[in-house]
Amino acid sequence: MVTLVYLVAYLGTAACVAIVALNVMNYLKKPQHVRWELYPVGHETGPRAAYGGSYLEEVDWWKKRQESSLINGIKALLTEVLFLHATFEHNKPLWSRTYPFHGGLYLLFGGFFLTAFAALAQLMGIAPGVFLTAVGNLVQVLSLVGFLGVIGGAAALIHRRLNQEDLRKYSTREHFLNLGAFVALGVLGVIAWLGNPSFFALGRDFIANMLSCKFVDPGSASFSLYLILGFALAAYVPATHMGHFFMKYFLYHDIRWGDQPSQDNTATQEKIGVALNYHVSWNAPHIQGGGSKTWAQVATTNPAKPEN
Repeated sequence: MVTLVYLVAYLGTAACVAIVALNVMNYLKKPQHVRWELYPVGHETGPRAAYGGSYLEEVDWWKKRQESSLINGIKALLTEVLFLHATFEHNKPLWSRTYPFHGGLYLLFGGFFLTAFAALAQLMGIAPGVFLTAVGNLVQVLSLVGFLGVIGGAAALIHRRLNQEDLRKYSTREHFLNLGAFVALGVLGVIAWLGNPSFFALGRDFIANMLSCKFVDPGSASFSLYLILGFALAAYVPATHMGHFFMKYFLYHDIRWGDQPSQDNTATQEKIGVALNYHVSWNAPHIQGGGSKTWAQVATTNPAKPEN
């Protein structure tokens, strides 16, 4: 059992990092996307930012130097990631179910990083003091509230998918499997939290032993089961649709807010040149690709012009 826990931990961590890296590299190799033209653009500056405008409103915008705000972009992205702002604005019934789930995960991630920090301090020989004691107490609270949020949110999302007709049509076995796995993870976490003197101490010691390659018994059967499922999910989730959590940066900064003029971007010009040479199978009257024309030919041909 002890060997299995550490084996799953190492393999799960390696698989998570590898799958995330592969997905990012695969995205970077994709053809140039078509700009969405959705507003507001998070990195806009000046008075336009107040109402969600764009520099495209200006006359002869291509002749002017465009400015963007990294701070505004980060604020807009964090507002969406941390608070699910768009879901709250457009679908409050869904937000009331999905936010406890996401919020619970955020708390667990926060607790994990604080625990890893304490483990590193332990490996460095730093004696527990007032600060590390406070960190441990905080992790205890974050963990329990996080587990309850994940259980409640995931269960509510399962219930909604089962009982809302229009959503049930688009719900697959994968949706229920993923949410059910997180309910199980949360339940195991609560059992381990309640059944041991300190959930934080178990996590700190395990991470310290993992980093130093010491296969020491985690000290709790419930905590060991929690670790096995947790690291298995770390390897599995990035390969599913739930992997959107690490692709959100690209979704917003590169696709939704990617408004840099191509005239100032050599890389974009090269991608557009490649895309214009793709053959078009779309045979609608206004396109008339037929599989033989390229996008460059489609873009420079008027399908409404009478043939001579």
